[in-house]
Amino acid sequence: MNLTDLQALEERYLMRTYKRAPVEFVRGEGALLWDAEGREYLDFLGGISVCSIGHCNPAVVEAVREQAGRLMHTSNLFYTEPMVRLAERLSESSLGGRVFFANSGTEANECAIKIARKHAPASTPTGAASRRPR
Repeated sequence: MNLTDLQALEERYLMRTYKRAPVEFVRGEGALLWDAEGREYLDFLGGISVCSIGHCNPAVVEAVREQAGRLMHTSNLFYTEPMVRLAERLSESSLGGRVFFANSGTEANECAIKIARKHAPASTPTGAASRRPR
């Protein structure tokens, strides 16, 4: 399958939310990417800041392989040791407090709003009593 074939499939199956650059990346290593013609690129986007760990880092690849061999993913409604250990590590290496693992930006924003409401003063800026339950 070449770039033209991929573009035809895109035309049929993908929403046109943004314009894609006419390049197909087929391999990555560290901060480098290679296209289907073997040209090398420096990856400045890093998954648009979603996964800026580089490509195919051997330690990351091994950790993912090991974890995928045991347990790929569960809901955060259940306990897993890696989840609790990561929460501990994040809390201890940052501002302390508790950690909230979200599945989306929407969940993260909703949590931030709830925390802000919980810790906001009980009255509005005009001095009227707030109607929201505490």
